[in-house]
Amino acid sequence: MKRITSLLVLMLFLFLVPIQTIDAHPGRTDANGGHTCRTNCEKWGLQYGQYHYHNGGGGSSTSTRTTSSPAKTSAPKAQQKAAPVIQKKVIVAVDSANVFSAPSADSSVAATLWYGFEIKDSGMHSDFASIDKGFVSKSLLVTFTPITPKTVKIQAEKGYFFSTASSESTGRGFAAKNSLVQVVGESGDWYYGSTKDSNGKVLVGFVSKTVAY
Repeated sequence: MKRITSLLVLMLFLFLVPIQTIDAHPGRTDANGGHTCRTNCEKWGLQYGQYHYHNGGGGSSTSTRTTSSPAKTSAPKAQQKAAPVIQKKVIVAVDSANVFSAPSADSSVAATLWYGFEIKDSGMHSDFASIDKGFVSKSLLVTFTPITPKTVKIQAEKGYFFSTASSESTGRGFAAKNSLVQVVGESGDWYYGSTKDSNGKVLVGFVSKTVAY
């Protein structure tokens, strides 16, 4: 009878004492009784990477460990160098060009220039180039782009030279086939340079690139 009474008391004691259940999720804990959540964090009401404790270890507070990646720095952009500006040359395009004392053809003639004479215009007048000797009509001038001097050869039976970069301009003579031409400039499909004609005379002017190359 006493044994039955003891069993009843024990069972009653077990029912009266509250039983605490502890929910836990996979993962080993560290020396402080906690760890960082890496698996199924939402299921346990946690955030991925959140550090927390089990069984009341380390207090009730939780902490989240975050790592920040170093800021990326962009490489400095290389500065682009501006292309050099090539100054065109201006020369006299006729055998004889008058230099006037004033920017007018009615003024007195101060000097006379020859074909190929280089003009450095101050740009003060629209119809006349202003030089140290006076004024030259721009209608008597022609321009070309300077290039690195080189030698080309006349490939046709005759290589005709002209005053400007046009076969419609005044002819200056021709050089025989295989004659060497020293070129110092160009204008479109034309070279500007010099050679010698069949008589050994120096020939200066524009020759087509289809003839001399």
